[in-house]
Amino acid sequence: MKRLHLGLLALLALLTLANYLLENRQQTRRQQEGILRPLIPAPSAAPQRLQVQLGQQTWTYVLREGHWRYPAYFDAFAQAEGIDYVLESLLRAPGTVYATGEADLPRLGLDPEHALRFRVEGESNTLLVEAWIGQGIPGPGAQECYARPAGADTVFHLHANPRLALSRTAPPLLDNRVLPAALGRKPVARIEFSRPGYPLRSLHRVQTGAAPPPLPGRPPQLPEYQWRAEWGGQDLICGTANAFAYVDFLGQLRWTSLADPRLPFASAQGLLRLHDEADSVDVLELGAGDDHGRLLVRLQSTGLVGALEPAQAALLFPTRAALLDTLPTASPYRQPTPPAAGNF
Repeated sequence: MKRLHLGLLALLALLTLANYLLENRQQTRRQQEGILRPLIPAPSAAPQRLQVQLGQQTWTYVLREGHWRYPAYFDAFAQAEGIDYVLESLLRAPGTVYATGEADLPRLGLDPEHALRFRVEGESNTLLVEAWIGQGIPGPGAQECYARPAGADTVFHLHANPRLALSRTAPPLLDNRVLPAALGRKPVARIEFSRPGYPLRSLHRVQTGAAPPPLPGRPPQLPEYQWRAEWGGQDLICGTANAFAYVDFLGQLRWTSLADPRLPFASAQGLLRLHDEADSVDVLELGAGDDHGRLLVRLQSTGLVGALEPAQAALLFPTRAALLDTLPTASPYRQPTPPAAGNF
């Protein structure tokens, strides 16, 4: 009987110890899964190179003189805001552990066929982070996603989604504006036109009133402006909305593709000289057509040559009615411009 009691006590002790170890393991796991942490420890080096891979397609972006570029496509400018969001998501966004060890990677979008792979490097190609990005949580287009550091068996619920920064174009993350944001220009204040037989010589902005005093709870108000056109030797007052619509069109104008800037280029169709508020000047030269019937436009300050659809190119030189008349229909400068070609 004494041996039986001792055996039962030993069994009870083992069960108590096993239960303690199980509860401790579950508590440790809950704490681990509940802790917010980045995918990797914060790197000390600054990113200099970003590689994006989807399936068999790979795109590489480099930081040069403070601007992100895409060397493989005539050194096109990249969208700084998009790349900044990707880097912030990979290097600093918090996440919680979703699973360790075995996980259903295809269901999470983390298998090689569906995962979006990012590699970030610093100086001298030093690896900062390499991660696979899976499905959005709770679904496509969501603000969070599944993520896994390359080579690790831990899947994170990342509280960001780098996929959202990528457009549905190939290559992604390109700034296809004719006047790229990297130029850092202020609003346009004067435009000079040069085109054979074209009567508009200049379009310039004149301040006619000071900005009203700021009011609590309201955003700052702009000064009042008037736009004037030198048209056929006459000084004409433009419709304010008309002129602003035209200037906005220039800022949002996008090329459909790039051409080799090393090829000969002649500004046969005219040029525009744009002065911003700080008197920085950008010159747009409109050239001949390419093999697809699109007209080429070159930005002198960058040397990039983009292709515009004929309808886009025609709008570079506004008609008298577009500047002066109160139009019964929507202004041609309020129409959307085509996005860059090529889907992935």
